[in-house]
Amino acid sequence: MFKKGFIYLALLFLALVSFGVENAAASNDYVEGVSNFNNTHENSAIIGSTITKPEIGWKRYDTYNSPKILTNLKTSSVYSGSMFYNGSTMFYNDTVTFNFYGSKFRIISAMYSTRSTSLEVNIDGDIVDIFSENVSNLNQNSGQRLAYEKNNLSLGMHVVKINNLDSKGIFEIDAIDVDGKLLASGEVPIVESITLDKNNLELLEGSQDKLTATVTPETAKVIWSSSDESIATVDQDGNVTALHEGEAVITAKIEGTDITATSTVIVKKPSNEASNAILSITLVNGITKEYDVTNKVLNDYLKWFDSAQGTSTFKFSKIISPYKKVTEYIVHDKIASFEVREY
Repeated sequence: MFKKGFIYLALLFLALVSFGVENAAASNDYVEGVSNFNNTHENSAIIGSTITKPEIGWKRYDTYNSPKILTNLKTSSVYSGSMFYNGSTMFYNDTVTFNFYGSKFRIISAMYSTRSTSLEVNIDGDIVDIFSENVSNLNQNSGQRLAYEKNNLSLGMHVVKINNLDSKGIFEIDAIDVDGKLLASGEVPIVESITLDKNNLELLEGSQDKLTATVTPETAKVIWSSSDESIATVDQDGNVTALHEGEAVITAKIEGTDITATSTVIVKKPSNEASNAILSITLVNGITKEYDVTNKVLNDYLKWFDSAQGTSTFKFSKIISPYKKVTEYIVHDKIASFEVREY
């Protein structure tokens, strides 16, 4: 009994969590797609498909519970039922107008033999399409179908009018899917944008730097990624770590959108030229010469000293003022001793 009671409580807890998540999504005025039709890799719903949830990259707005749809209330009516999105839908006789920010939209409705045969789509003042919700060969008990889709609009604010040209048929808009945001009349959209403080980074292997993203709106969440994590990685605060010589692209993306900014990271191996040392040479006459040398010059000197003899010389360049550079030659058999002080 104890075990059954525990299982029941666990299931009840999961149900409450699920209810809370659904309500949280609803409180945002829309539901965002997290999967595709028939669990395909790409959006795959076609006209007539029953899609009870938006596909990835789409946000669904409920036309009944949201004040976004504008229409003549004398010619609209409400129907309820489990087949409709969130249990209710809206029917219209003549014209529906809605505004949205984005580049594409979908009309979600049931499709019946009694529905309008001719619906005119007017976008930003231009008639672009005619579609029908009148279909007789589909299951009459299934709602939330993809009735119409328009893609490839310019990214921006659009005004869409659906005009009913069929005097004998009503039409339905149960929900609207958009890639951006459905707007109320007169609402000015907050355009999402993202920029990075650096378009390019040059790092040595093992070093780090930070990219800072500026986003609009400021509450937008940024997702960071690297095109090649064997070369450079990035954490979710924009900290870039160089791992291996090569080139990688760091991408900052506004969560839930296709809006991105990128920075190219070039990773180089540490160069010996960057390391310096003081070479102190004591000559047989007691004079000491000091040279600020790179590792390359130091290594060249050591090889020369080991192999040369007699009057063989080694050349050092020395800057003695901002405008004067001298060259000194050290004779091999004049060297009494030398020491290297690295720094």
